[in-house]
Amino acid sequence: MVSMQTTNRTAPRPTRPVRSGILMLLAILLGTVLAASLVGLILLSVTSWLRSPDETATASASSVTVSSDLTSDEPPQTGPLTADDGLIPAQTDITAGADLPAVTRLDPALRAAVEAATADAALDDQPLYVTTGWRSARYQGQLYDEGLATYGSEEVARQFVATPETSTHVTGTAVDVGPLDAMYWLIEHGPTYGLCQTYANEIWHFELATTPGGTCPEMLPDASHLGG
Repeated sequence: MVSMQTTNRTAPRPTRPVRSGILMLLAILLGTVLAASLVGLILLSVTSWLRSPDETATASASSVTVSSDLTSDEPPQTGPLTADDGLIPAQTDITAGADLPAVTRLDPALRAAVEAATADAALDDQPLYVTTGWRSARYQGQLYDEGLATYGSEEVARQFVATPETSTHVTGTAVDVGPLDAMYWLIEHGPTYGLCQTYANEIWHFELATTPGGTCPEMLPDASHLGG
C-alpha cells in the first residue's frame, strides 16, 4: 500500500530552472542593447576624427556667414572708436570730398555746400578742412562723458557738447572746420553757400541754415540751446 501511494504522488514543478532561464535571456538582451550603443558611439567618434580639414573649414565658414548676416551696418558698440564711428585720424587733414564716414554720412546737401566753399576758399589760398562731421551716437556719448568730467556739471558741459540724442553731428547736419583762418573765412563767406555759424561760442561749427545767398539766422549762445 505504501508503495502504491508513492507511485501516484505528483512530482513538483521545476520552477527554479525556468526563472533562471528568463533572467539569463534578459541579461543577454540588455547586453546586446549596450553593445549596440557602444558601437554607435565609437563609429560617431571615428567619423568626427576622420572628418577632413576642408569640411571643418566649410562648417566654420558657414557659421561666420550666418553671424555676418545677423550684423547691422551700425558701428560696434564696444571697443575703441574707429573711422566707422566718424573718427578722423589725428594729424590728418581731410576735406568734404574725403572717403571717410565722417564725411560720407553727412547730409548730402550740407556736404555739397562745404565742398563748394572749400573749392572757392582754395582760390583765396585758404585751405579749408573738415575737423569733424558725422559722428556715431557712441562717439558723441564719449565726447559728452568727457565734457562732464572736464566741466563737472551737465549745465556747463552742455554749453560745449551735446548729448547723443540732441547732437546735430549724430544726424549728419553739422560740420566743424579748421584751421582758424578757415573758420573766419567761412564765417564771412558761408552764407553764399547757405552755411552759417550756429553757436556764438563755437566759431568752427557750421550748419546748412539758410538758402545759398540768404541771411543766416541769429546765432544761439551755445550748444545747450539746441544740438551741438
